[in-house]
Amino acid sequence: MGIKTTLLCVAAVLVLGGGGYGLHHYLASEAKGSGYRDFSESTFAAEDIEKAMAEYQGDNVKAATVLKPVRTDDKVVYLYFCGLPDRPLTEKIVDLLEKEKGTAAFFVEGQNAMDEEETMKLIHKKGHQLGNYTWLGRPEFEKVKEDNAIASMVKTQKALSLMGGDAPLYFKAPQTKYTDDLLKEMGAAGLRYAVESSVTVKRGQLKSASDAEELVKTVKNGDLIAFEINRPLNIKVYEKGKSDEKPAIDKKPTVKDDHKTEAVTKDTTAEQIQWLIEALDEAGFTLRDLKYVKSVTGD
Repeated sequence: MGIKTTLLCVAAVLVLGGGGYGLHHYLASEAKGSGYRDFSESTFAAEDIEKAMAEYQGDNVKAATVLKPVRTDDKVVYLYFCGLPDRPLTEKIVDLLEKEKGTAAFFVEGQNAMDEEETMKLIHKKGHQLGNYTWLGRPEFEKVKEDNAIASMVKTQKALSLMGGDAPLYFKAPQTKYTDDLLKEMGAAGLRYAVESSVTVKRGQLKSASDAEELVKTVKNGDLIAFEINRPLNIKVYEKGKSDEKPAIDKKPTVKDDHKTEAVTKDTTAEQIQWLIEALDEAGFTLRDLKYVKSVTGD
């Protein structure tokens, strides 16, 4: 079998197997010069990053607005998920939302978006909103140097537009303060709103349906409710270069016993989300994504 035939067979196997990540990188490396865009880390969205930096350094950059709850008499809350869930969990979430006739937003890491094409298609197909969660889900994002911050946001914008339609307008980063400089960086990257949750639910926080019911008793009309799917990137490891710089998608916790056996703790994330959504529904709240929120500027 010739080399050319072998390569065609490999490509066919990847297509039939649905391996979006493998096919994506295979085509990027094999089809250079044929018009296919190189998605490597060093070149991805390079032109967009350059334009955003020029915008940021100019005099007319429009800073993003911090989105806050708007209190009304309507029993509406705005639910969003921080970090891209894996495919099975995403399916469960969208099914729950469909059952309750609600919508939500998914804040997605750019790198995970590129690796999870089918999951991104599912979110888009079901009509849910996408938001920018930085390239890696980096916490304390206000401490990132301006050029690196803009590159991270712009690459994520590009990845999400390729995988899920339009580039998002909403930004969220874990454990981050929205400083004036960061809001300008967001604006230069094409983002209009920085989302600040009024209620945050950490993965593992809800141990039962009654926990969710007690939490919902504290929820007010117009609250922005964040459910943290993925744990924030470990900054110390990231900065020392000891990480593969790829955030885990719904990584299951493990417990080691004298380094001899490893027991996997049952992950109840899907149950926790179900308890939360059902408790909100029982309390009479309607779930909406962020495009229904009126910003503090009245947009």
